[in-house]
Amino acid sequence: MKNEQLYLGVDGGGTQCRVRIADASGRILGEAVRGGANTRLGVDYVFGEIIAAAKMALSNAGLDEKYLGDLHAGLGLAGLPLTRDRQLVQSYNHPFADICFATDAYTACLGAHDGQNGAILIVGTGTCGQAIIGDRQLSVAGWGFEVSDLGSGARIGRNAIETALLAHDGLAKKTDLTAAVMARFDNDPENIVIFAETAKPSDYGKLCPMVFDAEAAGDSVATELIKIAVDANLAILRRLVDFGAPRLTLMGGLAEQMAQRMPPEIAELLVPAKFDAMHGAILMAKQHERAAA
Repeated sequence: MKNEQLYLGVDGGGTQCRVRIADASGRILGEAVRGGANTRLGVDYVFGEIIAAAKMALSNAGLDEKYLGDLHAGLGLAGLPLTRDRQLVQSYNHPFADICFATDAYTACLGAHDGQNGAILIVGTGTCGQAIIGDRQLSVAGWGFEVSDLGSGARIGRNAIETALLAHDGLAKKTDLTAAVMARFDNDPENIVIFAETAKPSDYGKLCPMVFDAEAAGDSVATELIKIAVDANLAILRRLVDFGAPRLTLMGGLAEQMAQRMPPEIAELLVPAKFDAMHGAILMAKQHERAAA
């Protein structure tokens, strides 16, 4: 591998960090997976996971750890909308040849459209929209479960719990869904309060399949909750189209469910992803290297 350019593509999500090592021709040499790499977990923790994953990927490629310093790394990280976290990543004393970084949505968009103009909506536990049009980019939503992500699985789950609690108190309509949600907490509102004290977005998201199942069975509350999420995601997609996106890709665990519910003017723009976010991160690393040359 002497004198060979090596690239590290990092897809650092909230629950796992996936990395890929490739050569200049794009040939994949090794991959690995470690724990979450959302910068809200702390920059030391995130780089610890990235470095450990890179070492694993080198091993899987049959390469010694000494090549760590030869890797030109492109980092796509959850949490990077915050200036605070971008500054921490920029100043981190990393072991790689060089790094460039962006949000995981940006690298996912690069990969989905193989560097061409387009946009994505990641819709799973959370949501985030991203468009790349020439040298312009637009990020929409993705500010976190607490204040954003209105069309996400976590929000659908939380809204189901809130509505079930209202129904329990006689303040909203009782349906099979609200009864099923309350049964999940032994029909005791106190259990919901205790759950909410420590619940993470992924915990709320676990209730999301119940809502889609209930909607399919004709439950009126479930239908309304899904409509709220669809409308939120549709607003993001329309914003991306208005920005100039010629094609759209839905990604994440709820992508198929949302695609089925899009109006014709959006549905006709939907295309499958060409490549994944690690491919996009490697594209970014190559672009960064060319710009620095």
